[in-house]
Amino acid sequence: MPAQHAYPHAMRPRSAFSLVELLTALVLLAVGLAAFARAAGAVARLENDARLRRALADATQSRLDSLAAQPCGPARGGQAFHAGVDERWSATSDGRRWSLSDSMAVRARPTFARVYVATVPCPR
Repeated sequence: MPAQHAYPHAMRPRSAFSLVELLTALVLLAVGLAAFARAAGAVARLENDARLRRALADATQSRLDSLAAQPCGPARGGQAFHAGVDERWSATSDGRRWSLSDSMAVRARPTFARVYVATVPCPR
């Protein structure tokens, strides 16, 4: 006759996870998914910031190129407001070179304000 154990359930193989193990796994999964979502949001913000900076740099490059192409003469300046961006530019000449300045400010993102300054020889 086989020996009887005081705890018969102690010898049975486990067939499933305990409730504590299941809850622990779910909490870890939720924490991992939340971290992933937060990282994805940060990446999206960084990509948007990079696109905005690139657009500002392209607009500034275009403005400075058009000012530098003008023959030396009296001071010039102006401003433009387009697509939520305020732009102000100026050009002064000493007869040999232009001193150019272009400032860009994004109304919705004050931290994106930029001022670009360049000195270029007058075209001949």
